[in-house]
Amino acid sequence: MRGTREYYDKTAAEWAENGYGDGAYLPCLDEFLSLLPPGGRVLDLCCGAGYETGRIRARGFEALGLDFSGESLKIARERNPDIPFYQGDMLEDYAHTGMVDGILLSAGLVHVEVADLPRAFARMAAVVRPGGYVLASIREGRGRLEEWSLREIDGERYDRNFIAHTPNEVMGAAQSWFSYCRELAFDMPIWRQLLFRREGGCP
Repeated sequence: MRGTREYYDKTAAEWAENGYGDGAYLPCLDEFLSLLPPGGRVLDLCCGAGYETGRIRARGFEALGLDFSGESLKIARERNPDIPFYQGDMLEDYAHTGMVDGILLSAGLVHVEVADLPRAFARMAAVVRPGGYVLASIREGRGRLEEWSLREIDGERYDRNFIAHTPNEVMGAAQSWFSYCRELAFDMPIWRQLLFRREGGCP
């Protein structure tokens, strides 16, 4: 059975087709970006095919993306030739990408086990400037969701290890590096948009 990275390599074109459509726009993106310095540097972490990265750039920010799927990054670079994209794992060191004012983490935590959440936030803390923000989108629930994890495509079986988290699990994992600010509005209640700030209080 193939794993998470192979699943996203296989489905990269499908994600791109959906993600670049107007209907896939993340409603709270503008609210998040309004908290950052104008023209600030923003990392789209687990960027996939780069559709949100492109939207960040279109709003006048210096955007960059990181993902572990080579096929997704190939599309991201083709669609956004003026944006730097890096291949890497969010649980490994990506400080070489440089410091940023904010991180958009749209659904990236759904493949991170609860025990690894502190490591994920430690990696983010290493690149977010003091006072910078992280917007983390989570699928609310607890533990592995079998029906969301297992897929069959062209006769091949994939296990993308889809993990739901409670807000308290994520807040607890972040608290050594980030202050929890608030939840941003979103129209799908099973998805929660949690805003954190690096060192310091929240507006």
